[in-house]
Amino acid sequence: MDFVLDIISAMLLAAGTFFVFVGGVGVMRMPDFYTRMHAASLTDTGGAALIIAGLLLQGGLTLAPVKLLAIFLFLFLTSPPLMSKRPPAPKPQPDEKQAKPAAKKKAASKTAAKKTPAKKPAAKKKAAKKS
Repeated sequence: MDFVLDIISAMLLAAGTFFVFVGGVGVMRMPDFYTRMHAASLTDTGGAALIIAGLLLQGGLTLAPVKLLAIFLFLFLTSPPLMSKRPPAPKPQPDEKQAKPAAKKKAASKTAAKKTPAKKPAAKKKAAKKS
């Protein structure tokens, strides 16, 4: 029975370590503050929960599991997803000055396409037959 608990505990500890590692990589890779905080808070809270669950299985019937549960409760209640009620910042909109030249280029290309007449394939065939 102890062997099964050790294997389950090792799996929980490994999964928790993986989550914390992915959270660290996510903090480095995300572009702005809110996505960094989201990546860090979710994975660190989940990773901490898995690590504490693995340690609870190893703790046995002592005072250690009670302390681990107190640590988990503190981490869970103070995690950023639960504490943050601030909405994310809006994405910046392109300036109108930058958007207008692009619209003018599109309009100019449309008028240029209208000015050049398209040659009809039937006219080429008639000219080839007459010669």
